[in-house]
Amino acid sequence: MTNYRVRNTEENDFVEIADLAEKCSPMATERNSIYHIFTKFFKSTSLVAELDSGEMAGFLLGFISQENPEEAYMHLLCVDPKIRGRGIGKALVEKFLELASLKGCKRVYLITKPINWKSISFYRNLGFLEEKEGNTINIMGATAIRNYNGMGEHMVVFYKDIE
Repeated sequence: MTNYRVRNTEENDFVEIADLAEKCSPMATERNSIYHIFTKFFKSTSLVAELDSGEMAGFLLGFISQENPEEAYMHLLCVDPKIRGRGIGKALVEKFLELASLKGCKRVYLITKPINWKSISFYRNLGFLEEKEGNTINIMGATAIRNYNGMGEHMVVFYKDIE
């Protein structure tokens, strides 16, 4: 049993988030400045899971849409590969969904690569649905939006309605 707590990010968490992100392949990594932006300007919807020892176990970076405040977006989710399978990722997602709901959101979106079957299975198990509208392509059983992130960068777009 791993003991941890989930809390909102603090600005200085971005360095540790950047270090942990390097271990979360095939998740895309960002420039440190992007992690810093999330921990400074989106800390009410960005989270870290912290072990009792104080070590970061995982993070979720997300935000509320400025265009449609009833929608939220989970940009990155990472749990330290050494301690996956202990409910940390699920706890981070559930906390984000709770925060988004409290802020008036009705739907949460995220994307993942169609080759990332662990991620696809994880989100399906949490009740997220794959977007099936638009220019889709089936890749190994996952419905991806063709060229979503640029030419040849097909992505699975997930969404979940929340209360």
